[in-house]
Amino acid sequence: MRHIRPAAVVLLPWLAVLSGCADPAAENAKAVAVARSAVEASAEQAAAAADTPVTTGLWDEAHLVERLVRAGLAPQAVAGEQGTKQGTKQGTRNFRVPGIVFQLGTSRLTVYIYPDSVARLAVTTVLDTTALGPKPVQGEPTVLRQLIVQNNLAAVLIGGSERQQERVSLALSAGLPVQP
Repeated sequence: MRHIRPAAVVLLPWLAVLSGCADPAAENAKAVAVARSAVEASAEQAAAAADTPVTTGLWDEAHLVERLVRAGLAPQAVAGEQGTKQGTKQGTRNFRVPGIVFQLGTSRLTVYIYPDSVARLAVTTVLDTTALGPKPVQGEPTVLRQLIVQNNLAAVLIGGSERQQERVSLALSAGLPVQP
């Protein structure tokens, strides 16, 4: 005697498998929407910072984002990640303050903001700049890396093209306009 199973019992496992296979176009659209909302949030933060005049010349996160947005770099804050790629402890130990990490296209910018330029100078003068970023691997292209310092800000830029490295460096090394 042959036993007939209900259609739901037969089709349910197949539906579960098929629902796990997402449409690549939908996944891509979702990723673009997330990136766009992150850039819009950065732009809103930049607009708020532009309304607040700088009286001391000292960097803060809002004015940093505003400067990057003005330079056309579309920074996206990387949530939950601080310091270097080795982790928070390594970045905090070397730079003595927590870092703020931004994705700028194909590069990653980690920014350390100090209370003043003297505190930043005490850290960056003894820093081994050859240890910034990943170690070079023989046979692979060299990953560009750069230390940018300006007043109370130290930033490590890893990756990207030479042009992008120059744009970020120019945007940050120019400093903040001081208004009386």
